Formats: sequence, structure tokens, C-alpha cells
Amino acid sequence: MRFYEIAVLSRPLVLTYSAEESYFAGDLVQIEIRSKICEGVVLKEVPKPPFECKKIDSGTDFYIPLPRMEIARFISSYYFCSIGEALALFVPFEKRYRQIEPRPLAVADGAVLSEKQKEALDFLTSRQKALLFGDTGSGKTEIYMELIAKTISKGKNAIFLMPEISLTPQMEKRLKSRFKEGVAIWHSKISKKRKKEILSKIGSGEIRVVAGPRSALFLPISRLGLIVVDEEHDDSYKSNSRPRYNAKDMAIYFAEKLGAKVVLGSATPSLSSYFKLDRFRLKGGYGFKGRRFLWDDRVFDISDTVFEKIEQTLKSKKQAIIFLPTRGNFKYLICHECASSVKCPYCDVGMSLHLDRNALMCHYCNFATKIPKVCPECGCDELRANRIGTSEVVSILRDRFKEAVIEKFDRDEITTHAKLLNKLKRFSQKKIDILVGTQMLSKGHDYPDVALSVVLGIDYLLNMPDFRARERAVSTLIQIAGRSGRKGFSEVIVQTKNKDLFREYLDYEKFLIEEASFRKGTYPPFVSMAAVNFSHKNSEIAKANMETVLERLKEFKEIEIMGHGPAPIEKIASKYRFQILLRSSLRTSLLKALHSCVGDLGEVDMDPVSVI
Repeated sequence: MRFYEIAVLSRPLVLTYSAEESYFAGDLVQIEIRSKICEGVVLKEVPKPPFECKKIDSGTDFYIPLPRMEIARFISSYYFCSIGEALALFVPFEKRYRQIEPRPLAVADGAVLSEKQKEALDFLTSRQKALLFGDTGSGKTEIYMELIAKTISKGKNAIFLMPEISLTPQMEKRLKSRFKEGVAIWHSKISKKRKKEILSKIGSGEIRVVAGPRSALFLPISRLGLIVVDEEHDDSYKSNSRPRYNAKDMAIYFAEKLGAKVVLGSATPSLSSYFKLDRFRLKGGYGFKGRRFLWDDRVFDISDTVFEKIEQTLKSKKQAIIFLPTRGNFKYLICHECASSVKCPYCDVGMSLHLDRNALMCHYCNFATKIPKVCPECGCDELRANRIGTSEVVSILRDRFKEAVIEKFDRDEITTHAKLLNKLKRFSQKKIDILVGTQMLSKGHDYPDVALSVVLGIDYLLNMPDFRARERAVSTLIQIAGRSGRKGFSEVIVQTKNKDLFREYLDYEKFLIEEASFRKGTYPPFVSMAAVNFSHKNSEIAKANMETVLERLKEFKEIEIMGHGPAPIEKIASKYRFQILLRSSLRTSLLKALHSCVGDLGEVDMDPVSVI
């Protein structure tokens, strides 16, 4: 009889089971827990324990290779989750494909690279990890394609990461035009049947390139030679649930452990990547030479300048995009008498007004209620809306431009992958004149006939109480501006009270250098940072847990407690929230303190991209 330690997938359990058969570390097995059959991964064989063990129910035809087992252990330790939760990220390999060689792939000829693109390609080829800092339209994608083609020619495979599935339609088209049937797109919206087909073709060596959001990093791809992380600045690479990993950082770790190259790319790279990686600056493309910026200090509603420019754009048979950071109609309803906002009863946030549903909705827990006639706090019947949203803008523009086709592009509107495909197709076919949206508009889409970009509410992003607020605001402005002018002259209207700041930082590299001077010794990437979050339905319990951990942390002299207390949003889904923010110049010291002090009392978010 043999005995094995087994990590239960997706659960914080490591249990010991017995078996007559031999198993190896990484083997997937089926085990019984409280009369239910669960999946687990063999961690190691152990001596006979002093207690009775259940038998492994059965083996499977799947396994996780040892190098990926090491990566899972790193994720478990660094991102403060159980090994079972870390291993659940990985799609296991099939044993029948262990010895399969990649199939030869006919690769179509790519675009002829410019001398500057060739220089960038040589730079990236000569390094194991690097950043491609390329202006909008400078040809980053063509360079990615050449890197993938080189990888395939060497008998290796590639992963192309995108921040979210909204980018997959156009990238799928470009990848398939070059690599034909050797490409697969992977994301959460594809069917189980299609996923099974893709995994079979990956295993058999037919699929050589996989593209998708962060989950694509964990697919069973053998002989991995290249990972490309496109739009690397995007916060979508950071998981908001445990394990709270950052796929961008994990791509670098994967590449190191699996002997692959990794290339990060963006027109507005994160400060962290800019200073941590060797970089190639690729200038040119659309840039700002073919764009004119107009600055408007009227920020609380749509100005006459915006209306005039939209009218000119429509008359010239061109298209416009309008960005604002708030979906729905308005962010909050504010009482004229007592200035209270109408808050969610389960979360400490104002509820968003959705006139199309005649409802107030919470964007944190999805609670919805009818729009109140009077203030719940004082009974005043004068409730005003504060901050304009996508639905309100669409309504205003439809009243003003009755012949134009004006539609929304936000998470309320785009609820399925099919809707996303349809919306992008109709816009590219010029069946939509004006697209009004939130951050989804900035995600690297190629809108060929857009002659006008309007940026509303950018000051809201700039004034967020977060250490990356300036970076997000400047990056968003440049990304939105980059969606226009792909076929000639375009205009960008920015409604802001901070014209001088944004105008100066249209030179994004200048912004990164100056932002670094503010953050040195204080914020990432120059120090390591962590947030410890505490939540409970009982406020006193959450607070007591925070205070217990806080006292323990004070014993560690190499870490600094930046602050503690109620979280910026004090309640979500009926749970009260408290937070401790920490930093240290020594990452190992920070990890040691957190592992020693937190335990089950709180949840650690290592390297948070936001502290709100």
C-alpha cells in the first residue's frame, strides 16, 4: 500500500489517501470527500500516516507537468492561496499526448517590415524578456506576428495574451490570416464542446498558437517558445478573486521557468514594465501628427463645441466615438436638501441610475430597486443626478441628431460574445455613426473611419484616491485618442479642468519619467506593496481581525504600515470591509511578515493595481 498527499482542486485542502497503484507528482486523481467525488492532484508520496486513510477512487488520464507544479507552488506562496486553488488555474495535460511532436504549419507571408520595425524585431529576438513601447499605429502587431512565425519555425508554440475578450475578434482575424488553422482563440464565452476540440488539437500538435485573456496562459501547451502580452498596461490582467495573480507578471515567470521568450507591448506601458524591463521605443505610426486636440473646460455636461464637432463629423460621413468612465445614466442621485446619495442597502456605494430599466442598480452586488420619488434620508422630493453616464449621453445625442445611429458600448450593453461581435461588425461596416462607451472603447480596437474622439469625465479618473490615478487617466486619454485618425486627419475633444497636465503628458514617455520621480521610495515599482483586506457581516469582527493582524505586523521593522482602517468602500454585499496597506523595499521581508501574521483572518492582495 502506498500513501499520497493530494491537493483538492479549487479548495484549501491537502489530504492523505492510500492506493495500491503507483502515482506520480502531478497526476490527477479522483477522490471521495464526504460522499462526493472530487478531483485532486498528487503532490508527493508520503510514509504511512498514523491514521486511517481513504483509498484514491481512481486515476485519470490527465496530469500537470512538474515545471507547472513548481509554478503553482509559487502562485500559492506569492499570492496567498492554497495549492489546490493555484493548481485549479491550470488546464491539465492529457497523458496520451506526452510524446506528440508539433505538426508542421504553413505560415502565410507577413507584411514587409520597415527598418525601424526590423530593428525592434532584432532587439526583441535577442532578449529573453523585453518591452515593446510602440506608438498607436506603429506596427506592433506585425512585429508580434514575425516573432510568432520565428517561434513556430523552431518547432515551438506561442501564447498571445490580450487583456479581455473584447479584443479577440480583430486579433483572431489577423492571427488566422497568417497562421491559418494553427490558431485557436480561448476565452470564457466559448462552448464546452469547442473548448474540448481546442484542447484535443493543442494536445495533438495541430494548434500552435493560442490567443486569449489571462486564462489562456494556463492551457496545456507543450514546447512553449513565446508569450506575447499585448496591451500590457491593462488592469484586466490582474485577477480580482483568489488567487489574485497578475497574468502579466506570471507570463514573465512562466517564460523563465519554461525556457520561453516573453514580450510585453503597449502604446502606454505601465510604469512598472517601463522601468523593470529592457525596452525598445517604436515611434511613428498614427501618433498625434494627424490629430488635433481641442480642450474644453466645461466638464459637467456636453458642451456646444462637442455638438458642433459631432455635426461636422456626421456631415462628412465619418464616425465618432465618445468615452466616459460611467455606464448607466448617472453615477448617483443626490438629495438637494441633505446632499445624501441614494446608496445600496448592501454596499457602501451610491447606486447608478438606469432610466431604460426605471431602476437604480448597484454595480458591486447587482442589487436593483425602483427609482425613489423622495430622499430615503430626509424625505426631500428633489433628487439630482451627479455625473453623466453612457445611457444619458446616448439619449441626449439621439434627441439632437435624430437621423444618426447612436449606440452604447459598455458592460450593460455587451453582455455576450455574440453581442460584442455584432456591435464591432456593425461599427466597422459604418452602420453605426456614433459609439458611446466606457473603458471598453480604449481596448485597442481598430476603428478605421473614426474622425472624432470625445473624452468626457477624464477628471474623474484623475481624481480617484489611488496611487495610479494619474497613470490611468493619462493612459486612457492616449488610448482613446489612438482609436481615431487611422485613415487621415482626426480631432480629439477633451473636456477637462486639467488641460495643462494632459496636454503636457501627450508625450507619454515624458509622463513616465516624471511620474517615477513622484513614486520613488513611496510606491511601486520602487517598493513592494500589499493590501490586507478583512470582511465580515459583523463590522466589529472585521475590525477586530484587522487590529489583531495590525499588532502582529508592528513587530516587523523592515515593513511600513502605510495606513489602516475602513476600506474606501466600507461595505459590499452586506459585508463590512477593513484594510491594511503595507510597503517595503524588501519584497522577501514583506512576504515573510504577511505569511507570519495574516493566516485566515484576512485576505492578502500582493502587488495590488488599485487600493480602492
